[in-house]
Amino acid sequence: MRRNLHYLNSLLLPMMAFLAIHFGGWWGILPWVVVFGLVALIELFLPEKLDNTYDEEETLPAGILWAHCLAHTGLLAYWLYRFGLGAYAPWEALVSALAVGFNAGASGIVIAHEMLHRKGASWQMGAKWLLATTGNIYFYTTHVRMHHRYVGTELDYSSARRGENFYAFLWRTVGGQLRWAWRAEKDRLAKQNLSPLSWRNYVLQEAFLSLALLGLFGVVGGLWAGIAFLLQGVVANFLLEYVNYIEHYGLARRLEDPIRPWHSWESNKYFSRFFLVDLSRHSDHHLHGAKSYHKLNALERAPRLPTGYAGMIYLALIPPLWHRVMDRRLEAMHALQT
Repeated sequence: MRRNLHYLNSLLLPMMAFLAIHFGGWWGILPWVVVFGLVALIELFLPEKLDNTYDEEETLPAGILWAHCLAHTGLLAYWLYRFGLGAYAPWEALVSALAVGFNAGASGIVIAHEMLHRKGASWQMGAKWLLATTGNIYFYTTHVRMHHRYVGTELDYSSARRGENFYAFLWRTVGGQLRWAWRAEKDRLAKQNLSPLSWRNYVLQEAFLSLALLGLFGVVGGLWAGIAFLLQGVVANFLLEYVNYIEHYGLARRLEDPIRPWHSWESNKYFSRFFLVDLSRHSDHHLHGAKSYHKLNALERAPRLPTGYAGMIYLALIPPLWHRVMDRRLEAMHALQT
């Protein structure tokens, strides 16, 4: 139970988003200052937390996932209520969207990622709902069927190639995943003699839910509420693809090769682990996709990021700095394998 309790730290993220929604003003930058400021600085000096002992008990880890789902849903409902009261000036609406989008990337997409790897209709519905709140219409289809199958190969739009900067990757991955998701659903439905325009198309399901939420915000809160809802989705998906970029940059694999620990970068910094329900133990996740997050291990042969997920954003946003640091790590890693 002791390791599992650390994951309760992840609920600090929706708490900060609540403060931003409730108080308005500049409170929307709170999670950005805390995570990309304070946490990034702390993790630069924190040692790796490599302990692999865990509790087999599943109740608390599963409960934390549903707590995030309920918290994010509640935040959106409260945000909508505040818009209905006319609580925000236009600039405040946009600033609050920064906090909601930050939480949507964490309590939304990160938790959806964990849910969609679990069996059961309720888990899958939870994943679809959370992704729809961020406006993401491709991840539910592409993540397992494309990314986990083709990680590190030329067929995976989610794997950043060596020499590719974050901005080029962002452009390539979003468009590529959208096209791949549509083709995959079209092929899947064709095998059932169904049109790609069928309501069973997962891409269309997510698009319908997202548009319904956008319409709801627009009707209740007006133009700026609709713009704010769109902005929080942009923020959430920006964070998703930033994480994709740092998790697989330059780690190439031939299609015929099995997936190995060295095909994903991992970080065992405390906040990266427990704020993001051990998403940062990414190598073990790709070896055992169905393994619950609280059982993921640090792997000896997994390449390590130089700092935590928060601090890596400064490298990613400055491509020359990124390549100077990460390309050297790639070369050192390849030298050890030869």
